[in-house]
Amino acid sequence: MSIFDISRRKKQALMIVTDIFLVILSLWLAFALRLSEWFWPSESQLWLFVLGPILALPVFIKFGLYRAVIRYIGHRAMLAIVQAITMLVLIWLVIAITLLPLYIGVEKLWFPRSVPILFWMTLLLTVGSSRQAVRWLLSSRSSSKNFLRPQKNVLIYGAGRAGLELATSLSHNKDIRLLGFIDDDRSLHNHYVQNLEVLGDRTEIEKIRAKINPLEVLLATQNTSDEERKELLKYLETKRVTVRTIPSLADITSRAVTRDDLRDVDISDLLARKEVAPNQKLLAACISNKKILVTGAGGSIGSELCRQILTLKPVLIVLFEHSELNLYKINTELVNQCISTDCKVKIIPLLGSITNKQRVEDTIKNFEINTIYHAAAYKHVALIENNIEEGVLNNIFGTYNVARAALDLQIENFILISTDKAVRPTSVMGATKRIAELIIQGLAQKSKSEHIDRKKTTHMVIVRFGNVLGSSGSVIPLFQKQIACGGPITITHPEVTRYFMTISEASQLVLQASSINFGKNCSIFALNMGDPVSILSLAKQLVYLSGHMLKTDENIKGESCIEIQYTGLQKGEKIHEELFIGDNITSTEHPMILAAQESFCEWTKVEKILEQLKPQQNLNAEKMRQLLLQYTADSTHKKNS
Repeated sequence: MSIFDISRRKKQALMIVTDIFLVILSLWLAFALRLSEWFWPSESQLWLFVLGPILALPVFIKFGLYRAVIRYIGHRAMLAIVQAITMLVLIWLVIAITLLPLYIGVEKLWFPRSVPILFWMTLLLTVGSSRQAVRWLLSSRSSSKNFLRPQKNVLIYGAGRAGLELATSLSHNKDIRLLGFIDDDRSLHNHYVQNLEVLGDRTEIEKIRAKINPLEVLLATQNTSDEERKELLKYLETKRVTVRTIPSLADITSRAVTRDDLRDVDISDLLARKEVAPNQKLLAACISNKKILVTGAGGSIGSELCRQILTLKPVLIVLFEHSELNLYKINTELVNQCISTDCKVKIIPLLGSITNKQRVEDTIKNFEINTIYHAAAYKHVALIENNIEEGVLNNIFGTYNVARAALDLQIENFILISTDKAVRPTSVMGATKRIAELIIQGLAQKSKSEHIDRKKTTHMVIVRFGNVLGSSGSVIPLFQKQIACGGPITITHPEVTRYFMTISEASQLVLQASSINFGKNCSIFALNMGDPVSILSLAKQLVYLSGHMLKTDENIKGESCIEIQYTGLQKGEKIHEELFIGDNITSTEHPMILAAQESFCEWTKVEKILEQLKPQQNLNAEKMRQLLLQYTADSTHKKNS
């Protein structure tokens, strides 16, 4: 086994031993240089050589000299070495003048006044050189292993701190050939940063691309506004370069960045949605010091709700999930988060289905739940079209079980996570979610009329939103995978549009919406999703920013072209989605949350719908589909008030 292959702990021990030797050597050199002769210390002066290593170890540890990975050491680590050595020499000097003579019983320790300065210089030279020498050896060894691997030609856009740290980290990656920086700040042009030239502004990219192909541009512009970033991406679309974004600045500074860490531009970069600071009062109202139940806790939305709820200091979170694997994943993640942050929230992972009425009731009762976030649902349109009975059982009767138990047990808050596909639905999935909404409205109205004198009533809320980025089945990862395979990209219809929001933002807004009370039987909220996005335009942007051209574009020899194929709308799929059934929309105390005055069914009518859809009716799939769309097509309900 070579020294390169030993464990990190053993390497650190070796560094400590080396540093102790270098401290002694540097002090000896300081005396020898000052006296211009071979120096041998007196008995009292030997204590100066003992004091140096004793002080060096805690000082070097304090300044993190043993945390840095040497092969990726950069200017920040070298600055830490300078600071540590300066501190060491100062402490050494003070103790040598004041305390050490008292300890060894002498009036004064003799050494020339220039020795501390020479000690600082020689120590800086020896310790700094030792790190650079090891770095060079490791880099040379890495080069000998990787010299046959193809390199990617890379420009870094942004010569600020993020770009500087990225260049430092990538300079040791033999898969990447750094060409230089691009920056719109003219004062930096033709200057060198981290041994790389700032080649010019964004207009230089096209000139470089004409000479070097393929070319990647890494965006290191973390201080730019969302609008500026969106405008930059729009500019780069036509330059036939692959555009990638970088990890967080914390990741770049703490470790080496590899090619795998550089991610493709995703829709969140293209949308450039303006972030609105959360209302902390709304966030905490239904959660802090309360007992929370999240159904579907292992799903895309459910798991993100759990992550955010955990930070708001509830008493406990019950993770209710029917998938063992998903439950294991989210439970493990939250437990680890609690350990790392010293969080005292109790986390209860429960396997169970919302279709099991008794299991739901027992869970709410046994854990004395205060707030329920009902995220459990089957949501994939095409799958539910082929599994109608299961969609009805889970999305309709499962929702009924949870909502009924919430009212009967008088919990404080019940929040249904709904979808834009519930508005004038054309799919089975959308229809099941619309009926789920009607169940919540009907039960809330029934409960209020039956218990007029009840002081404690359940606050019922429906929150409706469109597509979330990062959810299972999202179209964006599919497009990126198709582009990586050389195409074609498949789109159902050239005019199809969708609303998009990040999963993090959607979950945060759901938590805030749950605390808004309009004094109604049941409040319906829709998240402000911004303008709908053309899926075709989105696909084209992803193609261009991946460095490819569209097959329909002017044929350019040697270019990689991606074809777009239209597959036709799937059964039940809409060209455009909606968020509201009517036009009676009201703003709320949060600018991204809108309230709706919408029609609802009397509970007696909802009961009849449920009766006809019961599994005992033995309806075939097509008959059930017809009934679902028939029930949800009726818009002559009463106004929600």
